Amino acid sequence: MGIIFAITYGASFAALPAAIIHVLLYYGKDIWKQLTTSITEAMNEVHAKLMTKYLEVPEWWYTILFVINLFLACMVCHFGNLMPWYWMFLCVIISFVLLLPVGIIQATSNQQIGLNIITEFIAGVVMAGNPIPNITFKTYGYITQYQALLYLNDLKLGHYMKIPPRPMFFAQVISTIISCVISYIVSDYVMVSVKNICAEGNTVWGCPNIRVFFSSSVLWGVLGPTRMFIKNDISYYNLLWFFPLGAVLPVVAWLIAKKFPDQSWLYMIHTPIIWATLSNFIPAPAANYCTWFFVGILFNFVIRRYAFDWWERYNYILSSALDCGVAFSGLVIFLALQNQGIYFPTWWGSGGDYGDGCPLSNANYSGIFPDYPPS
Repeated sequence: MGIIFAITYGASFAALPAAIIHVLLYYGKDIWKQLTTSITEAMNEVHAKLMTKYLEVPEWWYTILFVINLFLACMVCHFGNLMPWYWMFLCVIISFVLLLPVGIIQATSNQQIGLNIITEFIAGVVMAGNPIPNITFKTYGYITQYQALLYLNDLKLGHYMKIPPRPMFFAQVISTIISCVISYIVSDYVMVSVKNICAEGNTVWGCPNIRVFFSSSVLWGVLGPTRMFIKNDISYYNLLWFFPLGAVLPVVAWLIAKKFPDQSWLYMIHTPIIWATLSNFIPAPAANYCTWFFVGILFNFVIRRYAFDWWERYNYILSSALDCGVAFSGLVIFLALQNQGIYFPTWWGSGGDYGDGCPLSNANYSGIFPDYPPS
């Protein structure tokens, strides 16, 4: 395992304990207050008063939708020989338990701490030696919480925009069904139509996420955590120290902030986000982090400090516009250029056999390229 992979996994181990402890220390009082607040008192909020004119979604609607989808997921896992169906309940429990701390982190920072590594770790323990059950458990464990937080995000937006809850519910369900069908059709078309897709050296259809997914299935599914961290001549057991390290650092940051209350910037030290950022090194190229850093400093520090009125009015509108622009430009580039065999010119930063301008990017630490037998 390379050093970047090791750092990624270590940071992922630390991110979840850090998120739980951070939320308890910084938001524990707010959580307790919310739990002890009556529904009547909560409805006194101005937006809640305005939303009372609309009918709420009954709890049994959510219950029926949950039961149906859980049943279908268990059937797919069982009859598709993906994994034992009863492990699906563990996926749901993990997502439910971690929904609150991860959700609070996302609500306050717009950064979501994924469950992909911890679910791989658990699956590697309970289903060692089986890569397919491992990636299935990982997918269901991760995506269950991801979709729940995505839906909560939409509900929050709809609450502020005064969208009726029931039309919002139906829009989410129907759009999910449509997008699933379209995504499957497009994926099948691309896999059949694109020559050498995901092949080594294909700089246009390189599939970095798929490669990481495959590598993870080998590490956690075939080898398993026991062989990786304990029963191994080159053991990575020291990476397990990231679990307690992630839990301790938020306490240290919180105590320092309490010790020096006049230093307001100390309360901005967010250890879960630091760990989560480190855990995304793979498959993101280095240029992604440089761009993210400079854009963040420009808009959220320089412009916010020296042009606050502009920042307050246009910052997040511009962010949404750029997101939409990226999605739309990707569609236009594919249909108008790549689909016609027209590609971006090769330059010194994108040339070479692997499209990254680095001739040794796929070599090992000695600069030697692995010689794999033909499949």
